[in-house]
Amino acid sequence: MPLDLTELSRQAREMSSALNREAPDYVQRCAQALEHYLRSGEPAEPRESSAHAMWAQAVDLSRDGCFWLLARPVEPLNTVRDAPPRPPDYAVIATDGSHIDIDRHGAALCYVLNIGRVYLRYGASPAAKLAARPTLCFREEDLYLTDGMRRIPIEGNYLSARRDVAEGTELVSLAEEFLTANDIPALALQDGTLVRWTLAGAEKAVLEHFLRPYLTCLDEMRARKIPVASYISRPRSPEVAGMIRLMLCPDVNLEQQRGAKCNACSDAAAGRTPSCFVCHGLSDANILADMLDEGQRGPLFASMSRVNVESYGTHLIHFFYMRVGREIARVEMPCWVAEDAELLDRVHALVYDQCLKGQGYPVALARAHEQAVIRAADRRAFERIVERSLIRADLPATSSRKAASKEQQAV
Repeated sequence: MPLDLTELSRQAREMSSALNREAPDYVQRCAQALEHYLRSGEPAEPRESSAHAMWAQAVDLSRDGCFWLLARPVEPLNTVRDAPPRPPDYAVIATDGSHIDIDRHGAALCYVLNIGRVYLRYGASPAAKLAARPTLCFREEDLYLTDGMRRIPIEGNYLSARRDVAEGTELVSLAEEFLTANDIPALALQDGTLVRWTLAGAEKAVLEHFLRPYLTCLDEMRARKIPVASYISRPRSPEVAGMIRLMLCPDVNLEQQRGAKCNACSDAAAGRTPSCFVCHGLSDANILADMLDEGQRGPLFASMSRVNVESYGTHLIHFFYMRVGREIARVEMPCWVAEDAELLDRVHALVYDQCLKGQGYPVALARAHEQAVIRAADRRAFERIVERSLIRADLPATSSRKAASKEQQAV
């Protein structure tokens, strides 16, 4: 039966009406949050310039007592930096990945990773290399993690984590193949976050299995002095918004070394709506949008997500927001990039230049995605290849009865 588009059209009109009614309140609360953020970032005394350090302390005190995500400020909260001039010659390497998931009803238990690989060089000796590297994963070690006597299937979030590791490994491979030491300024770029949210809450064996090789890739890029960064288009992160909630919290008292404790909120205990609810549902990008003009970045922050703080060590992920046209994008990088002024400026300049070349999105990432994407026709062709291969090997090549029933329409 085809999708009932008439019914969905009615529901879409309801959605549009609801969003239209909510829009003025959302805009007003964004303005209030930004005003409080900038006011709280001003030094308390004329000679004092470390208001951001005070709020960094508040984040540290509150991290275990908050029910929301937090960002730790690294630079003054009113920091705004223009994009530095791009170097006349530079190189970008980028990876992006996709996969064909395990089909329990298919002819064989396996999955496919396809990693798009891109090398672009600009300047006096321009060059480009675009390719994809597919991998069929079917062995025991591909399908399961072993923890003692336990076998943990690699599927869902864990398969996404496996793909993240493969993307990092391919970045190192590209660096080895195309980038020589002290040649020209270079940047390694990935799509999406560098914080492995898919591993948040994972048991220790799983976290170690996936995160250790990824951090090893970052170690190798650091040794080559190639900054790694990621680009997030239309980010929805609420980490800076979480810090602003601390600024609004009546229970935070740094003189008494007291952070926020949501389970003992004084506003709620007094029957009042908690002050921090001004930020409820707001994203960092929408709050900070009015601070930034074209190409400018805002202040640096460290993500205080548990997996980042507890597992990344010297690669602790930092981020800033940057305006690209109408969009406020989020750019992430490891701590060793954020703490090096030259590398940080390189990330800012080259990511922005890549966005200009890609009409609002980094061109290297767009090309990597094109190489990696697996279309419906490719999936069907892969299934036929697997079935024919099994038949030639005198193995059963039938799908489950459930899969077969989906190919037939009968009453």
